[in-house]
Amino acid sequence: MGIEEPVAPLPRRVVMVRGETVASYLWRLAECNGMRFEELARHIGAPRTVKRADPRFEEVRLGPVARQRLALVSGRSVEQVVQALVSLVDCRIGARARRQVEIESWPEGRLPVRACALCAVGLGERPVWRVSGEQWAVCVRHGRWTATAQGEVQVGLERLPEAVDAHVRRVRLERRMGPYARALMADAQQVAVYWWQCRQMAWRGVWRRRQEILGVDRSALWAVPLVVYPEAVVVAEAMAVRERQRAVGRSFAGGPAGWSTGRWTAWVGERLGMGREMADGGHRALEAWLMAHRNTVPVVTRLARQEERAVPRSVPLPLLEPHRVVPDYGGWEEVSCLPWRLGAPMTSTLWQHGG
Repeated sequence: MGIEEPVAPLPRRVVMVRGETVASYLWRLAECNGMRFEELARHIGAPRTVKRADPRFEEVRLGPVARQRLALVSGRSVEQVVQALVSLVDCRIGARARRQVEIESWPEGRLPVRACALCAVGLGERPVWRVSGEQWAVCVRHGRWTATAQGEVQVGLERLPEAVDAHVRRVRLERRMGPYARALMADAQQVAVYWWQCRQMAWRGVWRRRQEILGVDRSALWAVPLVVYPEAVVVAEAMAVRERQRAVGRSFAGGPAGWSTGRWTAWVGERLGMGREMADGGHRALEAWLMAHRNTVPVVTRLARQEERAVPRSVPLPLLEPHRVVPDYGGWEEVSCLPWRLGAPMTSTLWQHGG
């Protein structure tokens, strides 16, 4: 079918899932209507030579004309389609482009995450794939952890309720902090990774217990973000307190520059219930973060504003150095200002940053 030919709504609609990838939705829509993927793709304007898209690793990019045709065959408005299929906004195909449908591979750091299997009940036999900022997602409704196509992991969190509670707190933090919360969560996750790789902080206690519940050992790197998640959220919350004060040129607890480092790291240790571990070496990762987030407000300005209060918790915080740009997608290690990597040796260069 040519792009200029009119289209009509298909006989059967499918439920639209917010955040679903275009490829995943097209597969479900095609199968629900007894069509092959390629047939539906050509129906909305793809060339005759179009191939099947693998929704685990590939996305379908639609120009404005194909987007309009997809809305028509779906029996939806364009606004409804764009609201549900969020990756459509990333498409750079113009209205005058001859090719309105293109298939491209997801970058490795942006692979889609399989939707919670319990949420997808009744949506067909085919898995639903969703766009995700990270390489995993938490379903609070059903208490499940899902990961990317590389592992297709679905983990019930019935015995790890603290992970669900942590995710609720993280969402609350993002609502209060705005886009900067993603940078702080990335930094906090990296701090937790440092502790995990150096066998500091919780590795003998709650992290060991969570590994046993999951039935994995330290070689299962896919599980590390889940194992350390509750503590990472606590650290991110503590970082947010520190950053709200830094935004007005103040140090932690209002003390002078150079005085607050030890007090802040000790406070984080208290919040984690790991004061001794923090004093025994866990503080090094946080000190690396503090070095990257130094208070750069000149002393004269700081003294002139000493009565100014920190930014209220209900007000989003603007991006601060070194996070002037925070990408919406990709692994947290790419968002963080901290240099070490999960699974990589903690070399001397990295230790200069973190102790």
